[in-house]
Amino acid sequence: MQARGIGISLNAELVNGDLEALERHLGYIDAAGCDFAELIMHGLDVVIGGRVHPKRLEKVREVLDKYELRYTMHLPYELNLLSYTKGAEYYAAFEAGIDLSAAIGADMIVYHSSYAELTDQNLVQHYYPQYGQLKREELFKQLLEEDAAKLRKLGVMAQEAGISIGIENNIWYDMKNDYTYGIQPQTVIQHIRRIGLDNVGMTLDVGHCYLTSIAYGYDFQEAIQAALPYVKHLHIHDNFGNLYDAKAYMSNLPYGYGDLHLPVGWGSIPYEDVMEWLAPYQGIVNMEIEFRLHPHFKDSVEDMKRMLAGK
Repeated sequence: MQARGIGISLNAELVNGDLEALERHLGYIDAAGCDFAELIMHGLDVVIGGRVHPKRLEKVREVLDKYELRYTMHLPYELNLLSYTKGAEYYAAFEAGIDLSAAIGADMIVYHSSYAELTDQNLVQHYYPQYGQLKREELFKQLLEEDAAKLRKLGVMAQEAGISIGIENNIWYDMKNDYTYGIQPQTVIQHIRRIGLDNVGMTLDVGHCYLTSIAYGYDFQEAIQAALPYVKHLHIHDNFGNLYDAKAYMSNLPYGYGDLHLPVGWGSIPYEDVMEWLAPYQGIVNMEIEFRLHPHFKDSVEDMKRMLAGK
């Protein structure tokens, strides 16, 4: 694999707007030998009220410029263009994320895939008055077209700034009321085709794919190979394929529960096979490792370099 470089993601909650924490944590990533760091927008306190705050941006850039790292940008985890209550605010924040990425030279934005909360109450109070009494599946098809239109407009804005958007395959623990295209890579691909822009592709999260392939019964290898032509960004981390969440990391870790974000080789994902399946990929390999494990970052980067070199 001829990757552009190796990155590690920051942890938004640990940075939490603290510039000293931002500098310290970027230092861990830099010292590990990374080429990139993935910033989490809501941990920086730069986007305020749907706009980039210029004075705050200046302070953050002073920290970023201390390192030779290049940057990618992850939008807020809860940002959801299909939200019926906060859709306008989320859209404005997405636009601001594009502005922020352009300002710091990040050419890749990660967006968690959209979802519609089609509970009985929401259907009666919000959706039926606007769309009529459609069945959930028919309503969701219409909402997908609206979501694609929004992402198309945002994609054009990003394209003008030289930025790509990678829609990430996500995980869901309860699918009773949430309707999403984000669980399976093939449905993310279908949505990317609806959008129809060259700079809007997929952020393939291998850890999420492994968890959901087991939980929802689709073929892990087939999904990765189907995604490959559309993958613009890669999220790498390990787990044990057990889609259960005890709500606290130290309660999940002893039992191998959930989305653990372990270094490669610490879980059960067959990464040697995965790297063979992804051999043609030429983008950034971004490792999303639980930040409490930062003492293992350097080893993880060295292991990934060997893996990418086929050693």
